[in-house]
Amino acid sequence: MSAVIFEKINPRDKRTEGEEKLLNVLKNCPRFDGWTVFEQPHIDSIKPDFILLHPKKGIIIIEVKDWNLRLGTYESGGYIRGTDGRLHKKDPVEQVETYKNCILKSDLNNSEDFVSNNSDYYGCIETVVYFHGPSKEEALSFCSNNTYTKIWTDDDINNINDINKKLDHRQYTWALEVIQSKYNKDGLLENMVSQLIRNLQYADYNYERKKPFKLIGEQLELAKLKQNSIRRWGGVAGAGKSLVLAEKAARALKKDYRVLILTYNITLRHYLKDLCSQQFGLDDRWKLKQNLSVLYFHEFLKVVAASYCIKLPYDEYDIYNKDYDFTKDWIKCLENFMELNPLPYELKYDYILIDEGQDFRGDWIRFLEKFYTKKGELFIVYDKSQDLYEHGIWIEDSEQIKNIGFKGKPGSLKYSYRMPPEIIEKIGLIREKLGIDAENILIPKNNSTQISLLSKMEWINCDTDSKEDKLNRIDLKIKELRENNQLEDITILTTNENTGVDIVKFFSDKGQKVSHVYDMNKGKNTKKRRNEKWKFRGGTGRLKVCSYHSYKGWQTPNVILVLDSCGNENIVDIRKNVNNAIFISMSRVKPNSMNGQFSFTCFNYLDEYDFLEKVF
Repeated sequence: MSAVIFEKINPRDKRTEGEEKLLNVLKNCPRFDGWTVFEQPHIDSIKPDFILLHPKKGIIIIEVKDWNLRLGTYESGGYIRGTDGRLHKKDPVEQVETYKNCILKSDLNNSEDFVSNNSDYYGCIETVVYFHGPSKEEALSFCSNNTYTKIWTDDDINNINDINKKLDHRQYTWALEVIQSKYNKDGLLENMVSQLIRNLQYADYNYERKKPFKLIGEQLELAKLKQNSIRRWGGVAGAGKSLVLAEKAARALKKDYRVLILTYNITLRHYLKDLCSQQFGLDDRWKLKQNLSVLYFHEFLKVVAASYCIKLPYDEYDIYNKDYDFTKDWIKCLENFMELNPLPYELKYDYILIDEGQDFRGDWIRFLEKFYTKKGELFIVYDKSQDLYEHGIWIEDSEQIKNIGFKGKPGSLKYSYRMPPEIIEKIGLIREKLGIDAENILIPKNNSTQISLLSKMEWINCDTDSKEDKLNRIDLKIKELRENNQLEDITILTTNENTGVDIVKFFSDKGQKVSHVYDMNKGKNTKKRRNEKWKFRGGTGRLKVCSYHSYKGWQTPNVILVLDSCGNENIVDIRKNVNNAIFISMSRVKPNSMNGQFSFTCFNYLDEYDFLEKVF
């Protein structure tokens, strides 16, 4: 049985000599019997040269470089001297590692069981850079800072092609040496590889058999496609901003436009990807994979860097320094390189759609315009009531929007179609009590939301601020909600990370599967938080436990807010955080589509807010 090979679609994109040599080996060498090979598949705007998959052995990503490293333009350590005379970091190792991370985060984290049962699951994908032409010494010198990626040259390809040669994993990857990977315990690797192959084949794309949402009134008008249009549109919580973006994306994709959707936070990215899939429907679903990219902004910057094979300028620790604007340096680095190099086709978008635009900045949008073809729209939706990252309402500031191309005043969606009227009324009362000046959320006059006798809104003041009290109260509430709900329909939101970790451990110890966004060691490690955020998505059947920041943009029938110390001694900041937590938690409630049921429960451990109990 020979390898199954999916060759690249675009015949105008000629293969290099190195790509031809490798492809011939993959096609004809018996060593690759049972493997599936994808040539330049599309994955969220990236196109790795080759992805090799075997259900029992693992996954290999190979990037091919036909570079003459003897030329004076190439220097040791991964530098290339540009036409401007300056040295530029041209790092194929960084490129292939970025591809690996994109696949892990975009596709692999859908395999919850595989990820949960393998703490080192990142190791199931191995990376290779194959230099066609240079010697091994030259290739290793150019990639001198490499740690994990294998460096191949023509001699290595010849050795691989010789079926009698025994391959050492230290040079040729574990997947080419072993009979069965350690990751295939209980068939978990096989299941994950099968799913990834389906995704790379433009197959199901996580499509659940749900009918697309029907848009209403002003949503329908806003979802219509326009050409050469740059617009901003505000909207209250529940107005359908994300739905409009998803519908607009689906319509554009069906007309063969290329679409980029951007968010600021990681978790919202997953929700939008699923929503686009739902709105697109059943036909021609390959277009979702080939022409749609859904990324968070900083991930997009990494994708651009990988496409140009350059390394972004940051230190591992500086990136988390709040006093250092690394985004500005990243954009400057990319702009400098883009001035001297043409924009690749896969980075040109007819529609650039941005959700939660208040979290962006004006200079980010001006940078994004470089990728906009002007065939369609650059369209931004935002909610000025949810400026959690304190970027200010830049999108309505005449100075900050200069040279973007907005015309006239921003439009606005003033009616909330998702939130129950009872929740909207309570939000208004709470804002009044807390002295919050914010845009009113209007209830549609023809609101037809059915009233459920099972619905409940509670504010419970708690005298004993202890871990045991919190866990017992939450446990009882979950048991009550489970009488009429699945775990998937319940979300616990926190204002304190330590509280969140305690809740996750409590339910995990009870055998419940939990999705969360925390560093479980209570170290507030940003990398560990990010790893969990990549796994935080809908459709998993799991209980969700989340910080209120990361749940922005999501929705669920049942929200439990645990309101306790935010871990900040500044009373102004504490009040700001609490106000945001209450609003975001309540505004995430959506009636159950089957029976109209919903619930909001706040367990309040802050004496200063006891008076809000009377509002409920």
